[in-house]
This record gives sequence, C-alpha cells and structure tokens, in this order.
Amino acid sequence: MNRFAVMVDAGYLLCQAVDIVSNRSSKKRRDLEIVDPAGLVALLIRKSKELLALDGKELLRVYWYDGVFPTGMTEQQAAMINVDDLVLRAGTVNGAGKQKGVDSLIVTELVELSSHHAICDAVLVTGDSDLAVGIDLAQRRGVRIAVLGVQDLTQGVIDQQSAEIRNRSDRVGHLCRADIEGLVRFKPAARKAASTEAPAKPSAPPYQRELTPDDDVKIGDAVRTFINAQENPALLRNAINATTQKIDVNVDRILIHNIFRMLARGELTNAEKMLARAKFRALLHELGTDDAVVSVAPASEAPKT
Repeated sequence: MNRFAVMVDAGYLLCQAVDIVSNRSSKKRRDLEIVDPAGLVALLIRKSKELLALDGKELLRVYWYDGVFPTGMTEQQAAMINVDDLVLRAGTVNGAGKQKGVDSLIVTELVELSSHHAICDAVLVTGDSDLAVGIDLAQRRGVRIAVLGVQDLTQGVIDQQSAEIRNRSDRVGHLCRADIEGLVRFKPAARKAASTEAPAKPSAPPYQRELTPDDDVKIGDAVRTFINAQENPALLRNAINATTQKIDVNVDRILIHNIFRMLARGELTNAEKMLARAKFRALLHELGTDDAVVSVAPASEAPKT
C-alpha cells in the first residue's frame, strides 16, 4: 500500500473559487467557468503531494464528488469526468439547488479505501464537519489525512473549514487566488427574466409504497453486509444510545447511504429507512451489548481525541 487519493467536494471547491475570482461579487458556482479542467486537477494533485510530502507515492485517483441534477450532468461536470485519473461520484441536487448526499459518499468511500488498505494517505478538499467521523475511522486504520481548503485572506475570503476536521487532520493546507487564476474565471450566468405566469401548484408528495416480505429480507441482508464490512464490529461502539435507542447521526448517515447503494433502486422511502434502522439495532444486539451497544456519553463528558 503506497498510494494516495485526492477526494474533492466540488461544491465547496467551486463556490470558494468563484467567491475569490469574482472579487466577492458572487458565491454561485454557475458563475464560475473551469477554463482548464486538466490543469485544475493537476493543481490539486501537486498541492496534495506537497502537503503530505508524497513524492515517490502513486496516485490512486482523484474522486470528484458533486451533486447531479435529475436532468443529467452539466457541461462543467461532463468536462471534468473526461480528465485522466478522475472519477465522478454523484450525489443529488435538491429543489433549492443544494447538493445532497455528497458528505456521506466521501465518508463511505474513505472508510472503504482505508479498510481495504487501498491507500496510505488521503487529501480532502472540503470544509464539511460531517466528514470528521470518516477522518477518525480512516486514521484508526493507519491512513494519514490532510485537508486542503480554499481561501484568500487579502480579499477577506476565509476557508469555511470546520474546526472538527482541521483539528483531526494530520496536515492542513490552502489554495489561494494565485493558485487558481488561469484555471477558472468569473463568468456571470445569464439571469432569467421574472416570470409573469402564475406559480405552479406544489407537486404531490412522493408515493410511499408498502413494504413487502422481499423488502424485509433484502434490507436485512444489506444491513448485515454493512456491519460485517467493518474490520471490527466494536468500531460501532457508541452507535446507539442505550436509553433512547437513537442511532448516532453520523453512523445513521453512512448506514442509510449504504442501504441505498446496495438496493440500487432509487431514493429510500421513510418506511425503508425505518426498517433499516430497526434491523441495525437488532443485529447489533445480537453481537452482544458489551461490544456493540453502549450508552453515549454527554458531549461535556466525552473523552477528547
């Protein structure tokens, strides 16, 4: 194992970049043009090598995590996936235009790569505190983690990185305006004229189909596969509050995303999510309460990491 990965939250990178190159006049990524996709990826690889002193180590690949609209990829996304050594990992985009599911994709992949000893180092281009659990789990498996932010303090653009990920990471670095100039540029998108038409009626809520015996079996198998994929089930310690039986929010996010991937039939219904959580609790109890299910300490009493 002598390889490293670069894992990019595209929403974070591009929103920070447009804030800088627009001289703080826009934070909309649609106002950013990637002039040189290959050059941008090469920059991320070079900065990653410098940050963790990775000379002599081989790049596994660059993972590009981005929300994709139901209508398909944008021109920007289509250009990025044509860059060598880069793969797109697609989340979704909600009605407000915000990407969803990207953080859980990154955490899941980081843990999987670490568990399979596919990498020894990883650089995360992100600011999201939700990735803290993934950083912890990867480091327990011997992987060094660096976070690479985007900022330009001369313009008042800070990195928007959470203290949780900065404090957990082995190294912290930054890209600035001098790094990204020439690779991206500010190009304001054409704004649509205000419509005089009456607003559309709100769509009906999605149909929540009833669960079948086959669903019970498939979801149970998927949950069991998720638990067995952990190198040590004891890593799920503190996953469930012994008093409330609530699943830790970070573990729950990874669990639901894994079930979604394994079933491969679209977004899970609320009933399917509830069944997955119930199966998860039941299987952890079967493993033994001493190893898998213990009370979660209050935040004020939690041990420092």
